[in-house]
Amino acid sequence: MIKSVFLSFIFFFVSTPVFSSEENFIVLDALTGKICKTIGIGAEERVSPCSTFKIPLSLMGFDSGVLEDGQSPTWSYQEGYSDFLESWKADQTPLSWMKLSCIWYSQVLTAKLGLEKIQQYLSHLLYGNQDMTGDEGKNNGLTRAWISSSLKISPQEQVLFLQKLVLGQLAISAHAIEMTKQILFMEEFNGWKLFGKTGWGSPNKEIGWFVGWIEKEGRCYTFAYNILAEKIDLPLRIPRTKQLLEEAGVL
Repeated sequence: MIKSVFLSFIFFFVSTPVFSSEENFIVLDALTGKICKTIGIGAEERVSPCSTFKIPLSLMGFDSGVLEDGQSPTWSYQEGYSDFLESWKADQTPLSWMKLSCIWYSQVLTAKLGLEKIQQYLSHLLYGNQDMTGDEGKNNGLTRAWISSSLKISPQEQVLFLQKLVLGQLAISAHAIEMTKQILFMEEFNGWKLFGKTGWGSPNKEIGWFVGWIEKEGRCYTFAYNILAEKIDLPLRIPRTKQLLEEAGVL
């Protein structure tokens, strides 16, 4: 009897997926507003958006005319700019900015937009806590607010924001929405088109994000995945999200 119970416990343990309480995922049917699946306990917990903030920044840039299309404007790297990746030392366009997740291009863009205009956009977009103050006492909101600092958003808020984006329900020009969609496109798989943006930061624990949407034959699902851990295996964010989308029955 004891052996039978023990074996049943072992079978349950190895055959049942165990999710860390630090891993959060939510997927939303964009057309109906129905939440299809959530995991984790932090779907409503706001954390730094990190580089996923490039999505609203893209909308602001194209809407204001600072950004023109996927290839314009081209801005050049200058000494003193963030050069965490070697690829950031090259000239950047809106498309390469998004694909390479180039921090300094974001910072040039925010400087051109100005804090007042960004704050107005965040209010119209209802984006997270809308806090662009930056690090306390450092007056660096324009360059740091979204990088493990004052600006925060939850996975739930991410999918609702993206739902409005894909449905054209934001107070943003159609051109800005279309251009942003174009530079967010990643790949096609199993007939689905995948759009999205990753993010990473390290305030205390590391934060890893992958947010976006998939669409196919009139169907569309927005999703947000984040993980908080001492050390994140960054290349796993996208395949893990695909796995969770499959488990949710939306693929």
